[in-house]
Amino acid sequence: MQIVAIYALFLGVGDKKMNFKIDIDEKESECSGRKYKLVFTSSSADVTQYLSWKDLEDLIDEATAVRGYKEIMEKFQCKIDDAREIKKKIDRDSCCRKCDLKMKECYRCCRVCESPLEQDLLKALVRNGIDVELQLRINKDNTISHFPEPVDPSKILTVPDFYLETKEKKICVYTDGHSYHERTEYQAVRDRSIDRDLQNLGYVVLRYTTSEIRQKLVDTVRDIKKTMGLATENIVMEESNYEIYF
Repeated sequence: MQIVAIYALFLGVGDKKMNFKIDIDEKESECSGRKYKLVFTSSSADVTQYLSWKDLEDLIDEATAVRGYKEIMEKFQCKIDDAREIKKKIDRDSCCRKCDLKMKECYRCCRVCESPLEQDLLKALVRNGIDVELQLRINKDNTISHFPEPVDPSKILTVPDFYLETKEKKICVYTDGHSYHERTEYQAVRDRSIDRDLQNLGYVVLRYTTSEIRQKLVDTVRDIKKTMGLATENIVMEESNYEIYF
């Protein structure tokens, strides 16, 4: 028997888990109807069954629904691996369970943001009605592509954490993760070079350190809104669930 594909899925009911895998037999696929060998493995015995593609689809659909993946997959049009990680994050993190953006920004927050700093700023921007794109690919010739398209190392100039656009401005926002004094000489030179190239291509560049996002998030959002030409009188924050007026 030659196995050409293996599909594994974990189905949990209560505290019990059943691990089963699906083997596709290449020889059987040459028959009029492809059959999938389903091996159920438990502590007591193994059960083997052959299913049609339709039966297999129904089984996987039911399994994803039981595990809570189906709603996530449909909401964000994502793969089961993404849904599994999102659900795991929600189940384990009380902040995620209480988040006012739960099932609204979970995919971008959990699967696109590359650091907690990015997650904090994303949620703050969304709460303040700012339409933002994550991980835009900007090439040296000023062409662009979008997440999750692969990055071409020979062409890429930069991948800003956030990209915002108004009628007059194209804005790249970076969460640097270090203070200006903590940057190495190489990092400082690299950042300045990228900033100059972006400015020459018509972009506005904003960079914020860890302390600015962690301790002065309101000021950071206000600065971004000001750069966009938006009103800065009030900034919405989740923690207190009210608008801060200055």
